[in-house]
Amino acid sequence: MGHIPVAKPSPILRRWTFPKRGLAVALVLVSVFAVGGVMLAASWPTGSHVDQSTHGTWVTVGREQDLEVDQPVRVIEQRLWLVKLKDGEIIALSQRSTHRGCTVGWRPDMVFNNKKGWFRDVCSGSTWDLNGYKEFGPAPRGLDQYQVRIQNGFVQAYAGKGAPIIMDAPIEAKPYR
Repeated sequence: MGHIPVAKPSPILRRWTFPKRGLAVALVLVSVFAVGGVMLAASWPTGSHVDQSTHGTWVTVGREQDLEVDQPVRVIEQRLWLVKLKDGEIIALSQRSTHRGCTVGWRPDMVFNNKKGWFRDVCSGSTWDLNGYKEFGPAPRGLDQYQVRIQNGFVQAYAGKGAPIIMDAPIEAKPYR
């Protein structure tokens, strides 16, 4: 008897599958790198304390004779306030709030605690006196203060990116008048 021709069976079509183990390893690696990246970003130093690692510079911000007692002068370029106090001392205060970094304005007509004239953060309502001491609000401390010197009748402040900040201002205010 002869051979009966049999048709070749067609190849079995299989679905393309991912290697499960490889996918699991890839997901674990991605997760480790993501968590590591977040931890690195969270621990990387940022903010004003990092800026202090570079050096500021002495900048002429006005003439001594132009300053009036208890009348702050805004120095826009350096983002600070110059204040001549009653005892003749000149101080330079940062315009940035110590709460959220909003710009602090001088309110000469504002009356608070029976005193007139205050620095006020419009974002949080924090209030500081002429010395930069915190009187009211959520700010954690007084306004940051920069070094000041007088050179040939000109007021100079040690300001700019990385200028050291004088941190001796108490958290709460003390009377200045």
